[in-house]
Amino acid sequence: MHDALSRDYDVIAMDLPGFGNSPALPASTQPTAAALADAVEGDMDRVGVDSFHVAGYSLGARVALELASRGRARSVIAIAPDGLGTPIERIHQALALTTGRSLAGLLAPIATALTATPAGRSLFFSMERSRPWQLSADDARHLLLNYANSPGYPQTVQASMFDVPKRLHQINCPVLILQGTADPLVALQAPRFLALIPHAQLRWLPGLNHIVISDDPALITRLMLDFLADTAHAGALASNRPLA
Repeated sequence: MHDALSRDYDVIAMDLPGFGNSPALPASTQPTAAALADAVEGDMDRVGVDSFHVAGYSLGARVALELASRGRARSVIAIAPDGLGTPIERIHQALALTTGRSLAGLLAPIATALTATPAGRSLFFSMERSRPWQLSADDARHLLLNYANSPGYPQTVQASMFDVPKRLHQINCPVLILQGTADPLVALQAPRFLALIPHAQLRWLPGLNHIVISDDPALITRLMLDFLADTAHAGALASNRPLA
């Protein structure tokens, strides 16, 4: 996916604070979508990028929409965004994520052996993926260990239970929402975002789970590139229109 996107775009891939190799936010700062967006803005400012196309999934999609509400995004591809769940849905999501984290911690000592086979990868990753066996052994091991060890994970899950997106109606850039129909975590939330974001598009992905970029990376890459091309074309047409 990265290679296909980087043929036409400068791609900046980053971990949110507290995930992967990025340090967590200060203990005094709740890791809400707004606080995480502050961190992303700071990173973009440091590399001299003022506005950008942004894509993210789940919490990353929420952060992308937060950036768009601030006028920083040229367009947004929001994959399985969360944040508009009912109280029951939020509890279900938090329990599922916390259970996954606990299981990852238990399996971390045998991560290399577990992820070496398609059956082992399917055992752990089937909750959020429809096709977990497609992961390579190295990618699966890396993902499992990150799941187990990311320092910001518990606090971020806790914060997300109460965090509600604001200013969605202020988003004026193109927005594409991609949502798998087999997603047990946030599938019901996608139409709610569609109702609140002006001119947003929603594309349902039959049979795909929460992490659609893992289930069908070729499809997601094509949809992203098509959307970006359409966005660029629409912008070019708008710039050529005479002012009234």
